[in-house]
Order: sequence, then C-alpha cells, then structure tokens
Amino acid sequence: MTRPAAMKCIVIALVATWIGIADARIEAPDHVIYGTATVFGDPAASGQVIQARRRASGELLAQYRLGASERLGDQYAVRIPMDTVDPRVDGLARPGDLINIYISDDLAGKTVVGKAGHAVRLDIDPQNVGEGPSLEVRDTEVFEGNSGTVQATFEATMNTTSDSDVVLSWNTVDGSAIGGGGCTGDTDYVESNSSLTIPAGSMLAEISISVCGDTVVEGTETFDIELSADGAVLARTTAQGTIIGDDDVPALRLADVVVSEPGAGGSSQAVFRPTLSKNSDSEARFSYTIEPLNADPGVDYVSTSGTAIIPVGEIETEIPVEILHVPGANEPRSFRLVASEPFNLSFDTDNALGVIRDPAYEPAVEHEQDIVNNEDSVTNLSGPTALALSPDGEHAYVTSESLDAIVAFRRNAADGHLSLIAQYDATQTDFSTALLDGPMDVRVSPDGDHVYVASKNDDALAVFARSSASGALTFVENQQHGALSASDAEDPNAGLTGVRKLLITPDGEFVYAAGTGANAVAVFERDAATGGLVFAEAEINGNDDPDDAGGEVEGMGQPAGLALSDDGAQLYVASRFGDSVQVFDRNATESDPDHGRLSFATAYIDGLNGIDGLNGAFDIAASDDGAHVYVSVENEDGVVLFDRQADGSLAQRNMWRHDTTERPGLRGPQGLAVAPDGLEVFVTGLADHSLSIFERMQPGNEDGLPAGDLRVRQTVFDDAGAVVNMAGPTAVVPSDDDEYVYVVANEDDAIVVFRRISLDVIFDDDFGD
Repeated sequence: MTRPAAMKCIVIALVATWIGIADARIEAPDHVIYGTATVFGDPAASGQVIQARRRASGELLAQYRLGASERLGDQYAVRIPMDTVDPRVDGLARPGDLINIYISDDLAGKTVVGKAGHAVRLDIDPQNVGEGPSLEVRDTEVFEGNSGTVQATFEATMNTTSDSDVVLSWNTVDGSAIGGGGCTGDTDYVESNSSLTIPAGSMLAEISISVCGDTVVEGTETFDIELSADGAVLARTTAQGTIIGDDDVPALRLADVVVSEPGAGGSSQAVFRPTLSKNSDSEARFSYTIEPLNADPGVDYVSTSGTAIIPVGEIETEIPVEILHVPGANEPRSFRLVASEPFNLSFDTDNALGVIRDPAYEPAVEHEQDIVNNEDSVTNLSGPTALALSPDGEHAYVTSESLDAIVAFRRNAADGHLSLIAQYDATQTDFSTALLDGPMDVRVSPDGDHVYVASKNDDALAVFARSSASGALTFVENQQHGALSASDAEDPNAGLTGVRKLLITPDGEFVYAAGTGANAVAVFERDAATGGLVFAEAEINGNDDPDDAGGEVEGMGQPAGLALSDDGAQLYVASRFGDSVQVFDRNATESDPDHGRLSFATAYIDGLNGIDGLNGAFDIAASDDGAHVYVSVENEDGVVLFDRQADGSLAQRNMWRHDTTERPGLRGPQGLAVAPDGLEVFVTGLADHSLSIFERMQPGNEDGLPAGDLRVRQTVFDDAGAVVNMAGPTAVVPSDDDEYVYVVANEDDAIVVFRRISLDVIFDDDFGD
C-alpha cells in the first residue's frame, strides 16, 4: 500500500515541476535611449530627472537623474525593460510602443521603442515638441538689514513670449535659513506658497520673499524656492535665495592714486585698488563712475564707469583709468573715482582722487633710496616706528616695534643714503637688561652722546651711550614706571605707562615723555656726562599739581605728540583720544630750582570754544620762528594751524583737509614735521600710504597769502612710480641740512629716503613758462 502512494506523490511533483518550467520567462535585454538633454538650447540642470513613459497611459517605464553617472557626464541614458513573450507584463515594453520622454515634468521628446538589446540616440529639448517657452528663475542675494523686512527678489524670464498666460507657482524650502509665518524669534524669512501669472505677450516677472532684518552677527544663509509652471517649460525647478548678514560686512578702503602723464605716443593707467578690510564668504561689489575735477575727460583721461567685483576669498580688485598725453608742461590735474551701490561691504569712504602729474613739471622731492627689512643684511627692521638722525648728520637710528630692536645706520651726507652699522635687541649679551619691548620712539641728545628709546610695552625709557665716531651704542640704564623707591615724593616714574613719544630740549638738560596709558607727560632731568635720567615730575590728566601754579589738566587722553616752543617757554601736547591740544607753561629760567618743570595752562578741545577739527589729534610741531603750531589730525584727514600768541597761547586759524582737488593724500595723517628752514611742512598719510609736502608761506610772499599758511606742492603715494616701499608711513624726519627727508614705512618694513629739490627753482614763478 505504501509503494503506490509514494509513486503517486512523485508523479504529482514531476507534473508540478514541468508546469513551472512552462511558465518561466526569459528576460529580454533592455532597449536604451540616450543623448543630450537641453531646455531651449541650454543644458538641463544636474539633478533633473529624465523619464520614459507610455504615451497613452503615462506609465513610467524608466528614468535617469542627470549627473548620476560620472561616465555619462551631462548626457542621459534610460534603460527600458523589454518583454518578448506573451502575455504582456506591466512595466515592460515591446518594439513599436509609443513613448514620451520628459525632463522633469516637461515633455521633451516623442519616439518609438526599438529592438531589445539596441541603443538609440535621441537628443531631447522641450522646444522640439512645441511645449511652450522656456522659463528661468534666477538665484538672488540680499542684505538682511537691521530691522523690519527687505525683499529677496527672484527674476523670472522667458526666452520668448507666449500666446497664452503662463502660471508660475512656488513654495519656499528651508536651507541654512529658517522660514516662519512672520519675523519672530530666530526666523530668517517669511515662508511663501503662492503663484503669479505672466500675461500673454510678456516675458518678465518677479517673485518676492520677505527677509527678516536683525542685528545679530551671523554668517550667510540660504533657502530655496521649488518651482512649477503651466504654459512654459522650466529651465530649472529650484532657485536659491542667499541672505547676507550685514552686521559684520567688510569695509572698503579707496586710496588716492598718483600717475605720471605719458609721453607723446605713449600710454599709462591710473590703477585704483579698492581693498576690503577682510575677505568674505560672499562676493562683494559696488558701482563706480569717474568724475572730472580740474582734469578734462577725453583730454587728460578716458572716462569710465561700471561695476567692480571682489570675488569670494579675495580682498581687492583693480579699476584702471587710461591717462592721455597733453603737450607742454602741465600742473597736476585731478579726477575722482566715486563709488555707490555697495553690496556685501560698507564704505570707509566712497571716493578717491586720481592725480595726473607731468614729469616735465618739477617735483618737490625725488626718490633716493629704500632700506627694506631682509635686504642688504638688514633683519631687524620689521614694523619700524620712528627714526632719529644724529646732530652731526652721520648716523640714523630706527626702532622696530615688531622685533623689539634698534637698527643703527651710517648716513652719507652727500646723497642721504643709509648703510647698516649694527642691530641691537635684548637677546644680545650687552643689551640683555635693556627694556626694549615695543619701542615706539627714538631720540638722540643734542650733544650726540646718548640715544633714548621709549618702550611702550615695558613702560620704560632705555638709555644708550653713542660713539660719535662709529655710531655704535652701549646700554646705560632704564627708567621704568614703578622702578623707583615707593618712598619718593612722586609716584615712581609716574607717566611712563604706555610711553610712546619723547622730546629732548635743545640744551639737552631735560627729557619729556608722553605716556598714553597714564594720560600723562613725565619730566626727567638729564645728566649730560652719563646720559642718566632723574625723574622730576609728571603732569597727569585730571590732576592738579599742588607744586605749581597751573590748574587741573584737561583733555589729555592718550597724548601722542610733543612740541617745544622756540623760546622753550611752552610745551604743546597733541592728545589722540582727548581730541585736543594741551599747553603747558615751562620754567625756562636755568637758575630757577624749578627749571624745566611744567604748569598746565589751557587745553584746546575739539567742539569747545570755537575749536574745530581736532578729532584724533596725533602729532604736533612748532615752527622755529615761534609763530605757528601745526597739528596732524588722524580722524579728520587734515592739518590744523594755530597762531602762537606772545604768552604761548594758541588761536586756531585754518585747517587743510584731504577732500579737495588740490589736496590728495592726507588720509589718516600721523607723522608731521616742519623743515628746519621753515619753508615746508611734511605730513604722512597712514591710511592712503602718502607723503604730502606743503609749501609754508613766508611773510611778504608774492601770492599775498598769510604767513604760515600751507599750500600743497607734491603728494607722493606708495606704489606710484619709483616709490614701492612706503606702505603705512608713521613718521617723517627732515635732515638738518635741509637736503633729505626720511619716511618710516611701518607696513612695508622699510625706510624711504627722498631728496628735497632746490626750492629756488621750484618757487620760481617763471618755471615752465
């Protein structure tokens, strides 16, 4: 009984197996359609999906996302699965089936399925099937603002008009920017889900999304808008909005440019180099135009305008202006670059001068020499701050703030050139105890025997003996705040905190030191034999010294400049943060026990009692004729003139600012000096890397101008002509022989030497006629 049953099971199993074999289908190889995908001639965007669908039912047969295969690049390929055995199976195609090819939701091609295992090229584009115009929505960028809302405007453009209305719909999608129903909390933009109609015959429209302003410092953020269209074909299905936080955008600096006029048949360019204070993760740009001042467009230069772009990661760009030749010897002529419409930047200033100088028109100075750190064995000249010439004119001494060093040079009186003698710092055995941290100023005593250095970070004065023969230095002593005995009547070396400026009296008996940290001027008696100093007193802002007849010192915030009157009766102080000038009466009677001591007389403070233009008073100089006091004013881009009265008091008379045709340069002026002959005044512009040379009007001058008034003779700029190492000029020193001028270029780690041209020739009214 069991055997027949087993045989029956075997038979049933065999029958079932043969039925399964009969139902099995052999898969046919795919039919492949490939080619380029464009939208009205432009390549379809990566990420868009190419679909093959049955024409009648819309059934999806195959699809491919553009860019998915590195091998295919920007081409597409859809692999359509084939069916060759009845009955037909859903999702498989047979040769002869009618299909449509779509780019996203837009019909871009019609074709017939070919043989299994074959590949057919089909370049697809909606314009090939007459599905309407191409519609593109462009990305946009917008500053967020500090409050309220601003509009991020997306431009929608079609490549041609349509005979019927086109409906464009969108909805916003968060990226790094967060959307919300309104501008509350951390919301960056207002969500939107809407549509608009582009009327028949029109080609343009705009989508506006409200962006929320705030004062929170944050980076650039983005959101997307997803798009669909009825009656047109989208070139791309998304567009991106970029929100730029404008609470920490870079500032743009525009520097003046001086260029030489080309000779006949030649050419030259005035190249403006707009510079950002820092780079940005978004493109910065602004519009510009060239406006004439006393230069004529088409005659002196070729006018231009446009948009200046500073790419991501960069900090500057160039704007060239072509300069034309004009026959004859011509006075300097100027035009102005004017900036507007800032994007992702703010303007420190929105204009700069272009100055055309004719080489045939005699200059005030000529470039002689550059002494540059890491050249010609000079290695300690990084970040130079000050320069002093010895009274015999044989040597020069320069302080290096960055390397805490002093560099000594021999000076050739015949050509003004400097050559290295020695370099000193605290790493050397004989100078290991010298306090040289942050040296800001250096002075040589009138007898030439000693050199004094103001070290800001050490709150100290370092004293050195000088060899008049070799120029070599030997350390003598330090005077440091707090280093004296606490039992001294005065606060130990009061006034030396943050010391940055020195003055030695012509008789060599006293040294005055301005301490920016102490808001004070310290007075020291000098021993001519040893060079040693003895602290005498300090005049401190807000204090009334009971030992003198002066009152409470006013307005002396961060004193930066010192000047002594020709008769030694007054000491004048320029106070950078006090926006003021202080006058101290000085005891000039040698036989008096208080000889050299100071008494506060008065202060001239910006905005008070008719004083104007002292915001950021930096350096100060008194003329040797005792008639005038000049002040460089950093924040005002100018120079102030005071008339000095018989009692030493001052009366403000005039101010010369940067912003005129005749006065380029003077941006952020710091260093100031009156020439020993009194005929010129020199001013350095830190912000625009300039040196301005002013003619100082003499009594009875032919132009009838008041004595002491200033008139620009020449402005020299870094990177103009032969001058290429004058970035960041902080100090200027004319030589006592009236032949040379030395400029300390802090940013270029250099000293620039100029030769003064013969004044008799320059001021000859017949010159050039």
